[in-house]
Amino acid sequence: MRNVARVVMTVLLMVVLGSGFRWLYLNRDQWMASDSALPSAAQIAPLWAATLFDHSGKAYPLAQYQGKPVILNFWATWCEPCREEMPEISALAKAHPEIVVLGLAIDEAAAVHEFTESSPVSYPLLIAENEGMPLAETLGNHKGVLPYTVIISAQGEVTQIFFGRVNREMLQKALNL
Repeated sequence: MRNVARVVMTVLLMVVLGSGFRWLYLNRDQWMASDSALPSAAQIAPLWAATLFDHSGKAYPLAQYQGKPVILNFWATWCEPCREEMPEISALAKAHPEIVVLGLAIDEAAAVHEFTESSPVSYPLLIAENEGMPLAETLGNHKGVLPYTVIISAQGEVTQIFFGRVNREMLQKALNL
């Protein structure tokens, strides 16, 4: 009798857990995206004042991207979901050259250089190192997670933020493409 009860409880637990995981999977956009407490134009001003460099030392003054739609993707070479999303972001960048796509690496230049040798992307990967996470926090990453993606309109407003891995469909929807 004890074995039957144990089997029944195990099956019941598996059903409950499976249902919970299924619900989370079906509602993942709700957990990955957030449009609450979007940073204001004044809050993102430090972004436009920054100049970041790629792994080869080329300077990118971010002020040059004001007035254009921008996708900012905070990532790191050691972050598996970051690396997984990059091919889709790269494909979107190729298909829509009118949209500025920038990868901000919370990493060292040497690690980014090594990464780009094996996994090239079609958009600039800039080195944000120590100032990257404070900048991400200024742009709404109060959870401190990677990857973290920010959509900025041509009017300079943050229109969408994503905590965690994104895909091309999510970005296209956020950009009304």
